Amino acid sequence: MGRLFSVLTVFFIVFYMIFANAQQRKDVAMDPVKRKWVDSVYNKLTDRERIGQLFMVAAYSGGKDYNENQIKQMLDSRQIGGVIFMGGTPEAQAQLNNQYQRMAQVPLLVGMDAEWGLGMRLSGVDDLPKAMIIGATRDTALAYEVGKVIALQCKRLGVHINFGPVVDINNNPKNPIINARSFGEDKKWVAKLGIAYMRGLQDNGVMASAKHFPGHGDTDIDSHKDLPTINKSLEQLQSLELYPFNELIKAGVKSMMVAHLQVPALEKDPRTPTTLSKNTVANLLKTKMGFKGLVFTDALNMHGVAKYYSPGEVDLRAFVAGNDVLLFSQDVPTAITKIENATNEGVIEKSDLEQRVRKILAAKYDAGLNNWKPVDVNNLANDLNKYTASLRTRVAENAVTVVRDRNNILTDISRTGMQIQYVGVNSMGNTTLFNQLSQTYGNVNAQWLPANAADNKGDEILKSIDKSGISIVAVHNMSFYPSGGDYGLTAKQLAFLKQVQKKTNVMLVIMGNPYILKNINEASSITVAYEDDVATENAVARLLAKEMPARGYLPVTPYFNMKMEGLPVYATATKPVAGTLTTVDFVEKAGVVNPDALDKLNLFMQRAVAAGAFPGARVLAAKDGKIFYNECFGFCTPDKVDRVNPNTIYDVASLTKVLSTTLAVMRLYETGALQLDRTVGDYLPWTRTSNKSGIKVRDLLMHQAGLKAWIPFYTETLDASGNLRSDLYKTAPDANFTIQVAKDLYLRKDYPDSIWAKILASPIETKGKYVYSDLDYFFLAAIVQQISGKRIDAYVESNFYKPLGLQRTGYNPLDRFKLSEIAPTENDMVFRHQQIQGYVHDQGAALLGGVAGHAGVFASAQDVAAIFQMLLNGGTYGGKRFFKKETVDMFTAYSSSVSRRALGFDKPSTDSEDGGPAGNRTTGLAFGHQGFTGTVAWADPGTGVVFVFLSNRVAPSANNNLINKLNIRTMAQDYIYESLGLPVIRNRAETQRSQLVTHR
Repeated sequence: MGRLFSVLTVFFIVFYMIFANAQQRKDVAMDPVKRKWVDSVYNKLTDRERIGQLFMVAAYSGGKDYNENQIKQMLDSRQIGGVIFMGGTPEAQAQLNNQYQRMAQVPLLVGMDAEWGLGMRLSGVDDLPKAMIIGATRDTALAYEVGKVIALQCKRLGVHINFGPVVDINNNPKNPIINARSFGEDKKWVAKLGIAYMRGLQDNGVMASAKHFPGHGDTDIDSHKDLPTINKSLEQLQSLELYPFNELIKAGVKSMMVAHLQVPALEKDPRTPTTLSKNTVANLLKTKMGFKGLVFTDALNMHGVAKYYSPGEVDLRAFVAGNDVLLFSQDVPTAITKIENATNEGVIEKSDLEQRVRKILAAKYDAGLNNWKPVDVNNLANDLNKYTASLRTRVAENAVTVVRDRNNILTDISRTGMQIQYVGVNSMGNTTLFNQLSQTYGNVNAQWLPANAADNKGDEILKSIDKSGISIVAVHNMSFYPSGGDYGLTAKQLAFLKQVQKKTNVMLVIMGNPYILKNINEASSITVAYEDDVATENAVARLLAKEMPARGYLPVTPYFNMKMEGLPVYATATKPVAGTLTTVDFVEKAGVVNPDALDKLNLFMQRAVAAGAFPGARVLAAKDGKIFYNECFGFCTPDKVDRVNPNTIYDVASLTKVLSTTLAVMRLYETGALQLDRTVGDYLPWTRTSNKSGIKVRDLLMHQAGLKAWIPFYTETLDASGNLRSDLYKTAPDANFTIQVAKDLYLRKDYPDSIWAKILASPIETKGKYVYSDLDYFFLAAIVQQISGKRIDAYVESNFYKPLGLQRTGYNPLDRFKLSEIAPTENDMVFRHQQIQGYVHDQGAALLGGVAGHAGVFASAQDVAAIFQMLLNGGTYGGKRFFKKETVDMFTAYSSSVSRRALGFDKPSTDSEDGGPAGNRTTGLAFGHQGFTGTVAWADPGTGVVFVFLSNRVAPSANNNLINKLNIRTMAQDYIYESLGLPVIRNRAETQRSQLVTHR
């Protein structure tokens, strides 16, 4: 037995060694073809040449540091494995890149420090948005797009690594070097946006490098000049600074850059910065955090390390600490000698050196350097700038942040006769913002306060502001970094801003870093735009012209007690009232326990748009009245001109049934004016001679009155050729043609009589069975009008929409809104022969002038959510009662013995495995409805969740049914519930039985 045990022990040891060796080989991520190439290259190199692969040196393609000869000498000596290009022009860099690669024994790994694109380093290339303005968007799709465009630039110029993203958390306003290079101060958004940016790079073939490990945000010293110290405990670091790095490791970032910092919690030796600390690099990053990618030092010529260690010595220490690639070495030959001697003396394990060199060679293979191709030098600048302008515009329009507007400047500026003045601080005149405001509002008076302004100029402007109706005070040309806290402004300019902020008719517009608000935080109206270029100034101009909402969030807190400011004005335009929807600044405050599910939803929706399920969509979710998810996806039209925004108005189609007619029926029922078991004939005398007279109101609400599902009324208004009948339509209105069914298309005013005649003559075929029918709601709307004396649109406007404070809900939206604010629906080639936008999509409702019981309502997602929140609250909203709770409970409960329907509302299927029209996690208490155009809304008293999904999947064709084939609406709802940790529901059938007993 003992012998058998020994044999088994040996077997398992051998097996473990084989497995461990295989696992080690797996860690370097080499498939057989890659391994063959790496082996062939490695075996050809001498020991010194192998060590040379560790070095990536600065290569300047222009400027005072131009160093072509030095690079060529190192290439001749086979001393370097890569270059980091700095400065110059794209053309010069391309030529040098090709020269250097042809000279290199092993193809060079080429990197650039291009956080906001190659324009950060090269003249002739436009900048892409910086991290802070991306942080203000809270839009991972845009962050991904920035990373993607930078990757395309890098690929075009033969660059394999971009040293970004910066995932330092910028929690120190005095930080002189990170600041606006960070996505912000919220660790979760820094991580989310950093991951998106990283994926944009790596999905498109360029290695990302997260920096500056272990976190450079909470410093007030520039590590280029000295060694900053971070005095935090390990627990504090793990909770905050290390969080984004951990998240990016899990997400698959391929490289990491280590900062020059003094962090006593990680390294007790005060003379050993993090870059040279084995405790930090080898033990923490590589072992405890499990990072397997390339580890780069920050530049070894920076004074954070260079002033303490000699050239060569600092390189050796950095390698011993665990770094794989030594960046910006000041003396490569000396460094190679020191590392070679340390290896021969056993200070460095030869196997460790081999493993790291092979890792670098594997990265070269991944970059395509096994089949290097020269950079095409033709048309470089145009190619590099190809996508920049449009992307800058999209980021700017999603980033502009209204910190506050207590004086209603955004409302008052468009009033007729309002006198407007523009004050350009730190500008000589004629800015894009001023020019655009002048075009929008006519004669805008301008004042300028440049750096060299006369001493009394500020006082003159202050006096003119007192006489002005509204003054837009825009701060231009700010410096990127704090520069002592003035951000490039003079003492006179800062003094003026401190005085002007006290004026009640002023909006401050900060065209740069929001941290300047530390000095000027008393203004009643403040907008922050983060950068100062044509795209950003145009975005501010569009905001002030009321052509777009403010969508941005402050990514940092410029001063104490500012946490709740800087949310989009569409969400916080008024002080929250008890029982109304409010937006949380952190999703956890709404009960989100799995925010990754929301990231999955973002990706799912982006893919749905890419697949063509709809041009764009809006998804909103709230828990217990707290909006925690409120996202826009795609465009209003398939041609991708206008992006969906939070105020986009959609034709909600059959959501009209519950947003309009059912509410009206509930109100009339509650007041006693309508009884559910009375008949159509009781309320509509003109139906009494028809077979519809005996239909009960209750059966209409449950779609079991026996009516046909639908009658295509419009077909009888077409001639034999499919054209509109000239006796029924005209292109301009007159006394007899008053019903507008589309643009420049008017129907004869008596035609609704023909519609009703056809309805009354139709057979009753399925009485007592469930057949979803629009005709039920023709009758219900007529009953509402008969009882109340008001048409359905007027009734719900006065009884619900206005009292609820809804701004963007109602019938016939073109009476109140611009066409550009409304998502189009179908390009109707069968009936109206035009693109339908602003007119109801449903043909039957169109023939009634856009006002019907079953269709016709247009709404924004926020307004739909408010109605459903009112119902979820038991009939109250904003301190007003619209229904008794008993009324809401009765109308939203399962009410039929032959279907899942409630009274007017749809319900989840009672199937234990399938929620039907609702997600699989909704409870049996949920109620809602879907719309033909691609809409849905649900409220769930069992969970406190309101879910709204609006799209225009019928644009350009109603034949597009991907939204249903892919179950997009129900899957989106499931992601929302998953984020809240809510389980799949198995007991809706039991809920149905209890509700039927209670409410029938």
